[in-house]
Amino acid sequence: MDLLARIRRELAEHADFWGGQIPGTLGRRFRFRYYRKRLKRLGVGASLEVGLQIIGPQNVSVGEQFSCMRDCFLAAGDGRIEIGDRVRFNTNVHMNACIRGRIVLGNDVLVGPNVVMRTSDHVTTALDRPITQQGHISGEIIVEDDVWLGGNVSLVGGVHVGRGAVVAAGAVVIHDVEPYTIVGGVPARFIKKRGE
Repeated sequence: MDLLARIRRELAEHADFWGGQIPGTLGRRFRFRYYRKRLKRLGVGASLEVGLQIIGPQNVSVGEQFSCMRDCFLAAGDGRIEIGDRVRFNTNVHMNACIRGRIVLGNDVLVGPNVVMRTSDHVTTALDRPITQQGHISGEIIVEDDVWLGGNVSLVGGVHVGRGAVVAAGAVVIHDVEPYTIVGGVPARFIKKRGE
């Protein structure tokens, strides 16, 4: 990487960090205008609160009326993050699609505080080498429309959460979730159908 490219990258990282720290209405306005230029897409009506960090913004698409509360982290890197319309993030949501992963959230998704979505996992098969030297397996996470992910939920790569599902607080989702079901626990298991 040549010197000019390194300087541009460094300046962008500083703008990302400091822009994420500006409080109040001024900060929200700045982040909206700034990320309209940096993200692949940012729909109208987005509200981005203090502490937002985005890695790989060129690989992040966000729909209309997105709401993101304090201290959220989105890492696309060489992966992709696609967020639909009217999605609501509570505080400290962590999405990581790095290492060629993909995270897709449909429309009208509610994401509780401290939710973690990570598409990649460490390889652990070789017993004669440290895990840190074995690389990663990439995957994808798909969350369909009208889903509620409660606080402290974790989703791993390879899961698909069906339309209208509810994932109870603290659940760890390692298998697909059927549409209009409520799941909970570690690992997440079927509790009941919605409306019953």
